[in-house]
Amino acid sequence: MKIPYLGKVRLHWCDYCQVPLIRKHCSTCGNSGQKLKVTPPGDIRPAFDGDVSRLIKLVEIQYGAESANIFRNMIKNQILLLNKVPYIDRMDEIYYLGKTIGLLRFNPLKEDFELLPKLALARKLWHKNTSHWIEVDIGAREPIKKGASVLTPGITKIHGEINLNDPTMIVCRDEVIAVGLAKMDSRTMLNSPRGIAIKTKYRKELFLPEPLSHSSWKKIIEANHQSLTDIEDEAINFIEKSAQNFKEVVVAYSGGKDSLATLNLVAQSDVPYEIIFADTGLEYPETLENVELIGKNYGRKVLVDENETWDFWDRFEQFGPPTRNSRWCCKSAKLAPVNSILEKNFPDAGQVLTFLGKRRYESLGRSQEPRISQNPWIPKQVSASPINNWNAFEVYLYIKARDLMELLNPLYNKGFIRIGCWVCPASSLADFSIMEKTHPNLLNKLNSRLARIKSGRNFPRQYISWGLWRWKLLPSKVLKLLKGKNIDYKIKNSSSESSSHLQFFITQSPSPCILGGFSSYISANQLLELELVDQLLPIIGKTNFNEELDVLYCTDSKGCRTDLFRDGSVIVRDDSKDILEIKAVDFAKTIFRITFCDGCGICTFNCEEEALFLESGKINVYSEKCIHCMKCNSFCPLLRYRSDTSYVIKDD
Repeated sequence: MKIPYLGKVRLHWCDYCQVPLIRKHCSTCGNSGQKLKVTPPGDIRPAFDGDVSRLIKLVEIQYGAESANIFRNMIKNQILLLNKVPYIDRMDEIYYLGKTIGLLRFNPLKEDFELLPKLALARKLWHKNTSHWIEVDIGAREPIKKGASVLTPGITKIHGEINLNDPTMIVCRDEVIAVGLAKMDSRTMLNSPRGIAIKTKYRKELFLPEPLSHSSWKKIIEANHQSLTDIEDEAINFIEKSAQNFKEVVVAYSGGKDSLATLNLVAQSDVPYEIIFADTGLEYPETLENVELIGKNYGRKVLVDENETWDFWDRFEQFGPPTRNSRWCCKSAKLAPVNSILEKNFPDAGQVLTFLGKRRYESLGRSQEPRISQNPWIPKQVSASPINNWNAFEVYLYIKARDLMELLNPLYNKGFIRIGCWVCPASSLADFSIMEKTHPNLLNKLNSRLARIKSGRNFPRQYISWGLWRWKLLPSKVLKLLKGKNIDYKIKNSSSESSSHLQFFITQSPSPCILGGFSSYISANQLLELELVDQLLPIIGKTNFNEELDVLYCTDSKGCRTDLFRDGSVIVRDDSKDILEIKAVDFAKTIFRITFCDGCGICTFNCEEEALFLESGKINVYSEKCIHCMKCNSFCPLLRYRSDTSYVIKDD
């Protein structure tokens, strides 16, 4: 599927001032810039010290110290731009003086970063002492320049030890004519009489301008002065207009660049506001320190409410790691604290306007969301996104121009491009690779648990090293990678399948019941804590617990009774044979929900009848208020993110 642009690509390049422009007009020279050719989705950003250091180090590793010095001098006093493009992991186009000079990517096969220089950069870096290049004879020159691969008979010399898939320069008569990826290691190239040695990737010549002067953020800010003022004014006008009908306004600060820009825009407006922060319990230490710094700088106490009854690692043991297909942690870890913050601090407010640092360029889903919306998981929250149409470069430009760099989370300068829960399955292998150096203790905490799952199921080592745990359903690119390496990996249930894993076996065909109507039989694989089940079962019907017989009865509005026994047996009855199976699954879901309830409270905030409440960290029901609509099951993260009902097994 072709990757779309998630918004208009408005970035231009002023050839005269040699600076990027967020709009066509340059405020410094008055000229119009040339539109940058940007690969979709188009969320270009500046390279920070961590990115630049990584690039220089890669040049040294791949091509030698002398090439690294050439590269260091080449980019000295220049601003590099990076554009994240589609790949199996993180990959960025590198822009220098408005031109793409290569790719920086994390290669899962090598489990490390690598640089793929384009022809213009390769020619800058190459010299006779460079590593990772081959010489070809004059007869191979023209075919290669036209796109042909390098065949082993055409190679006259190999410089340095070349491994499979290494980016390799192709040289003929002291001129770099192409760059490609090695399809053989250097030893195989020397010993193979035929075959493809290098697959040509970059061969087109590109004019690379020389820097006319030093670049700096001061020059970039001056060149974008009017354009930045325009988008800033538009965002502030949006903030003030959106807040007109709300008595209570908050800014949701996450510790990231987007929420920092949003917070400062709101602070520049005439709108009174508070700051809230959802502490998931999985935040980087730098993020928690940054939140404290933000509160001091803006003179406000940041409203925080950590859900003390919810523990991510307990849930991890029950369900296994969260995946990109099923992020069961998000609703409990992120939205439950926000619900609690709004209820505790704004109890009389019908709705609270919440300004978010949400941008359309972040994902396809966000590109399709309206700028103002009602959050279905947080009844009190109306979300508004002042920087919805800003790209990453515009966000950083604003932060630089408004002297907010000291308030920016330092993790960005270490090479991270997203700030959030450090264990998030949406993270790339590149993120975890950086974590290995910056936060080894955190990564070990995750990997030790993943190692137990890997060992218990005899998964390959790539379960951890390639991050296969991050998917419930593997994407085609990953499947292709596994197939190419002949790695056998079959996904089962995403849970850790401990002995305490609760499952329900349901008879497929309802049977006539001697009490009238029809019945279906459920058998749980463990004892039921009937006293606990009795706390939530009123959402289905009126309950009666017979302690003498050790059985819990539940009678619905039609008078149909269901019997629940401590040994795990459940007899479900209904007048209608057609809806009996649905009803049986509802019972299984409700028992599952209360058994593993961690008191996140999401359902209590969404119950229109206010029939649900928390007590001792578990959900309870005001039976006199409940109308048995069963909607609360839909708002339970436990059930929402187990919508496949993998804990329900139907008898064939």
